[in-house]
Amino acid sequence: MPSFASELRRQLAARTGSPGSAPHRRAELAGLVDAAGVRDGSGVTFRIPSAPVARSVVRLWRSEFGLEPRLFPPGPNPFGRVRYAVRVEGNRALQAAEELRVERERSLREAGSAGVAYLRGAFQGAGSVTRPDYRRGHHLEFVHEDEGFVRRVAALSRVPLKIVRRRGRWVAYAKSADGVTTLLAQMGLHEAVLEYEARAILSEARANANRVTNFDAANAARTAAAAAHQQEALEGLDAKNLPKALREMLELRLEYPDASLAELARLGGLTKSAANHRLRRLISLSAG
Repeated sequence: MPSFASELRRQLAARTGSPGSAPHRRAELAGLVDAAGVRDGSGVTFRIPSAPVARSVVRLWRSEFGLEPRLFPPGPNPFGRVRYAVRVEGNRALQAAEELRVERERSLREAGSAGVAYLRGAFQGAGSVTRPDYRRGHHLEFVHEDEGFVRRVAALSRVPLKIVRRRGRWVAYAKSADGVTTLLAQMGLHEAVLEYEARAILSEARANANRVTNFDAANAARTAAAAAHQQEALEGLDAKNLPKALREMLELRLEYPDASLAELARLGGLTKSAANHRLRRLISLSAG
């Protein structure tokens, strides 16, 4: 079963073929180049963890620059994770890469829908998000070796992203449910936002139910321990030496060890206040 992040990358990749995405496809490809592309003297190579995103990269090179990239069979990276490689070569590819750099700068200046397209490309190549009910909390992040890239992403985000250096790479992340859903909505993943909120609410309700259950169980345990202690103390009293009222209460308590104060009062034909007063007298006598 694909991860939540993989499904979101698939949804974003599927948008590149829609008519509405046409005006800003280059901005999206610029985000992908910055996130997952490596330029050299003869072209650009992408290494991507998602087959739909790899196919989207091929479509974008074809539609925007008329180039025919090569899509290589998947292979593992140094960490054992599958990566798809897409390679585009030649002078036209290098020229296109420079044009995409210019497009990136325009997206940063203008922000708006072009900036959102760049952000979508960046997430497909370097983004990740935990599932809504993840027990360790909410987390969406962009991870890259280039500090400039993560700072560009943070500048385009509608929510503040914290930037840190972790294990030799730079990370821009949000850790609140509001931050995650706002960023997903900014990228146009509205169905994912609804799913995220629904599953997060369900997870919170389940956690609250567990807390209530644990609280009730703890209260029951404390009540049982107190009752056992009380029973042990009262059993040491000599009923013959007690006044009639206290003797009757002692007999009731010993006969009905699990009864509540209200039940003891009803069985003895007393008010709760009177029953409580007599029990306190008995406990005091047992302590003395």
